[in-house]
Amino acid sequence: MVLFVLSLFALLFFLYEAFLAFAGEGGEQMLADWWHAFESFVLQNGFWLFLAIAILPGLILPVAPFLTLAGIWGDEHGPWLSCLYCSFALTFNLVWTYWFARKTGRSLIEKILSKTKYQLPEKPSENLVQWALVLRLTPGVPFIFTNYGLGLLRMPFSTYLFVSIPVLVFTGCGYVLAFAGIFGGNWAYLWGGTSMVVVMFLLGRLFLKRKKHAN
Repeated sequence: MVLFVLSLFALLFFLYEAFLAFAGEGGEQMLADWWHAFESFVLQNGFWLFLAIAILPGLILPVAPFLTLAGIWGDEHGPWLSCLYCSFALTFNLVWTYWFARKTGRSLIEKILSKTKYQLPEKPSENLVQWALVLRLTPGVPFIFTNYGLGLLRMPFSTYLFVSIPVLVFTGCGYVLAFAGIFGGNWAYLWGGTSMVVVMFLLGRLFLKRKKHAN
């Protein structure tokens, strides 16, 4: 599934570059105009903004721009309300991407691997929880890759949520508060949100360091 996700990401990047090569500067401006139109629409219609956060990252689109918009929306409607809606959206994304990978994705990968000598493990490994924490806490690892990977490996759903929700919600809310502080000029929100992101980063480094020494 990781290879599938990476391949899909590479395909999207190739299509993007091919479009720019074909359309030139006009195509780049067209994409910019589309984004500005989307930005204006979702900032005026919060439901669609948080629905986008719940759905679009599962299509290998980066979540950071949407969290930025959630911060801007929160500056007008309330940063903590934006955090609440963002938490629901991220949780919904966790759920549907997990089950997509566990059912449809695994079936597809098994059909592909059936023609080779390789096969997916039937049961999750004993240290899968540790690896899940490593992936969740490692900076730079897109959370959608971990969603698909853990679903593919059939990590127990309750454990998956227990490991994933606190990390993603805490980090996501940190970004939302930080962006709300930036665009609203509120230093308290900027400082608080940035601190939340830094705390998760430091916890990740500490966890990785301890795991390395344990091995």
